[in-house]
Amino acid sequence: MKIIRRPGAHHGHQGTALTIGNFDGVHLGHAQLFREVVRAARAQGLIPTAVTFAPHPKELFSTSFKLDRIATLRNRIAEMRSCGIEQVCILPFDKAMASLSPESFVDEVLVRQLNAKLVWVGDDFRFGARRAGDFAGLQTMGLSRGFEVRDLPEVQQQGQRISSSNIRDALKAGEISKATAMLGHPLVYSGHIIHGKKLGRTLGFPTMNLRIPGRASALTGILAVWVHGLETQPLPAVASLGVRPTVEQSDLILLETFIPGWQGHAYSKLLHIEVAAHIRPEAKFDSLDTLVVQMNQDTEQAMAFLASHTPQFTPAAC
Repeated sequence: MKIIRRPGAHHGHQGTALTIGNFDGVHLGHAQLFREVVRAARAQGLIPTAVTFAPHPKELFSTSFKLDRIATLRNRIAEMRSCGIEQVCILPFDKAMASLSPESFVDEVLVRQLNAKLVWVGDDFRFGARRAGDFAGLQTMGLSRGFEVRDLPEVQQQGQRISSSNIRDALKAGEISKATAMLGHPLVYSGHIIHGKKLGRTLGFPTMNLRIPGRASALTGILAVWVHGLETQPLPAVASLGVRPTVEQSDLILLETFIPGWQGHAYSKLLHIEVAAHIRPEAKFDSLDTLVVQMNQDTEQAMAFLASHTPQFTPAAC
């Protein structure tokens, strides 16, 4: 897969079939859309492409805005690739991008840089400075610039529309099975293990730390997880996802994972942490002793849950 962070005119010389969106989590609706883009692209000799922004546009205009992210960019891209998308264009959303008029966005990005021939967006899609561009305007511009605009399909599950917002709500409530049903795949956090303050090992819980990018996470709390990438088989573990309120005041989001009984080297390794269940919300404790008592209980509960369940994630798809 090709990742484009600074698009130029040469990136679209073959012509692209593309869709534009945040695609947080890559749920069943996104997957259906991507497959449609891929089918149309292959039928017309185009490159199936997904276009997204980094950071989220609202984060540029408000330092207080915190998008409760479902997945990391790494995992979003992996899911796009598994759906057949061959090219992901990550547009840097800065003041220059935000100031483009709708016409300039279309001419500079969609036409000159990506040579779009087919474009899928939602009927509520807004773009350009002051969000002046809309679906109807994009269709009109497409007619004069040689590309066709199509509406995004809506996917429902048991009468409920599948959307990133509904998945976020499920994750905030700790409803992992509901969220993964809408995603159509396990919730996974992938990344390289980093060095932490090593407080966990002094408490008897040595953890592997994974930095979660962004200002906020839709899912927080204590989790039962499977760790892929250390052994030939996934390892059962317990993890804490959040800002560590008992030991420090920070906005840094960490996924700290403890594998009972495992000893080995994990630093710098690329791991995939598959979320199986939500044990409890994140909480602040009065003392480290109280925290340790709770961590033992959390570990027992997580191991009991995982003993009766099997991992669903396949690392080869990432």
